[in-house]
Amino acid sequence: MSTHVFFLLDMTGSMSRNKEATIDAYNEFIGAQQSNPGADDSVFTLGVFNSNIGLERIVREVSLDRAPRIDHEHYRPDGATPLYDAIGEAMTLLESHTGPVLFIIQTDGEENSSRRVTRDEVLTRVAEKTADGWQFVYLGCDIDAMEQGGKLGIPVGNTMSYRRSDTEDAFHSLTTSTQAYLAQGSAPSGSFFKEGPAAVRDRRNENDSGTDNPQ
Repeated sequence: MSTHVFFLLDMTGSMSRNKEATIDAYNEFIGAQQSNPGADDSVFTLGVFNSNIGLERIVREVSLDRAPRIDHEHYRPDGATPLYDAIGEAMTLLESHTGPVLFIIQTDGEENSSRRVTRDEVLTRVAEKTADGWQFVYLGCDIDAMEQGGKLGIPVGNTMSYRRSDTEDAFHSLTTSTQAYLAQGSAPSGSFFKEGPAAVRDRRNENDSGTDNPQ
């Protein structure tokens, strides 16, 4: 039974400050997943959102091992943050999927412009789908992901806060955690994230130091 990985990526105006790093980090995430043994049996959708376009699926239900990378033509930050509307619409689109769902939310701002879906409605639906085995993940850039994800019923271990300067490391942590999830074929026990961006950065620095100073 295939897993549907739905990546909900913030494309609001404030993300323009981190546009380049987000494109690069997302593309590295996609590239790494394509070599994952579970990728050929996983379906992938990328949805971007802001108040001007609502939710737009720029990659629709393709095999993860063939998911395309994005560039500046695809990712154009603008507008406000209708986060609840975007989550609600995305969850509705996924209703017909009968297998596991990994629902990744990335944002750098709090909800400020939804018109159709409320926080309580999202909270209820997340609880229902979590009970059905869906896995929800929340990445917050320059915001308190634990607090904001918690408002939606997402467990602390499935949230990650990161600074703009740590975008690469945060997405690397997402990459390794997603690979582990897909390889296992079910929700991991305990926290989804096994390490935060600081741990990734420290490990990379140690590796770089070892390369520069071989024994």
